[in-house]
Amino acid sequence: MKGREIALFGVSLVAGLTGGFSLRKKKQEQPSESPLFYVGSWQFVDPHNQRRHRLEISPNLDVQIDDHQLQVRVQDLNEQHLTFQDKFGYHLTVHANEQQPISFFDEADDCTYQIKPLND
Repeated sequence: MKGREIALFGVSLVAGLTGGFSLRKKKQEQPSESPLFYVGSWQFVDPHNQRRHRLEISPNLDVQIDDHQLQVRVQDLNEQHLTFQDKFGYHLTVHANEQQPISFFDEADDCTYQIKPLND
């Protein structure tokens, strides 16, 4: 009887440990923690003149607006936002929810733009 209890304890211990590791692994693999979460083509409308624009973020985190390359560097990246700094020191911050990027703030214009995925 003691051998069976020890075996049951051992199986429970192994199951508990591996379950804990798999939970931690899943938690670390959330898509929004990856810089690739922000990669894509997005459209937005300038509220001042109602023009549509295209924001593109490449896999190596280069940024283009309307096919014009911006000279930026990544300053901060987390689940809620990706912040770039341009050559003049202004920030461009892309905000996200759990599913996708939803807006960006352009410090140079002091304006927040709602973005939607671009459907080619």
